[in-house]
Amino acid sequence: MKIPHELIKVLLFITFLFVQQVSAQSTLVTITEDSSATSSSLSNTSEFNFNNLTNGLNNNVSWDGVGSFDKLFVSNANVWGGAVDDQTGQASKFSWQGNNWTPVSTLSLNQKSSYFGFWWSAGDKNNQLSFYNEDELVARYTTESMFGNLNLNQDYYGNPLTGGNGGEPYAFINFFGDAETSWDKIELTQNGGGGFESDNYTTRVESFNPETDSQESLGNIIAEVSGTETTNVDTPSEDWAWAFEENAPGAPVPPFLALVIFAAAAVLKTKIAS
Repeated sequence: MKIPHELIKVLLFITFLFVQQVSAQSTLVTITEDSSATSSSLSNTSEFNFNNLTNGLNNNVSWDGVGSFDKLFVSNANVWGGAVDDQTGQASKFSWQGNNWTPVSTLSLNQKSSYFGFWWSAGDKNNQLSFYNEDELVARYTTESMFGNLNLNQDYYGNPLTGGNGGEPYAFINFFGDAETSWDKIELTQNGGGGFESDNYTTRVESFNPETDSQESLGNIIAEVSGTETTNVDTPSEDWAWAFEENAPGAPVPPFLALVIFAAAAVLKTKIAS
């Protein structure tokens, strides 16, 4: 049987798309649409704050049911950090990296996960997050690339709780792994001077799911990260367009049967047109 030339072209194109989607690894970086938000709006997450820890250095800190930190340095709320405490309505304790005791804090997870979020306060260009899967680096993101992004506008500058420090941004940042990306270890690092202040660490095994998660919880796009490569984006690329479409599918990688059906429909359309 002779295979129509049109079908060959379509199948080759579909095969290319399928291979690209299966092999690609991408982590989407977003910030909440509400510039004053200090916590994630995703459901079914686990959140860790520092309110029950002592000020100063804390070693071997457990996150019940999620994992553990090797070390954390904790401070009382001030203009540089401290998210809203839901119980008191006041600013709370926060963690920061950057002094001689904690230039790096490592979170080891019990389960491989594809979502992590946190409130980034008094942000500077030296804050870095590294995501690992079995000690293999899957994404490294430095906040320097955020500055100048159209979505990080003046609404995000200044502490939303105190109104001070108008020269630095404050935002809740989300990291979503695609269908091929998960991690079991996260390192928070301060490179150089200053501090990496943060609060309300939030994690979930599952990434964004358009069937169960709202578009609002996805946030505004800042960047896409693969390994050590960061691409600054203000709108979704082809890798993540599925998450922003109305009535989007529940998974970013379409089943092969759907690709075949698409190919057959394309050929039929070509024959009808001819």
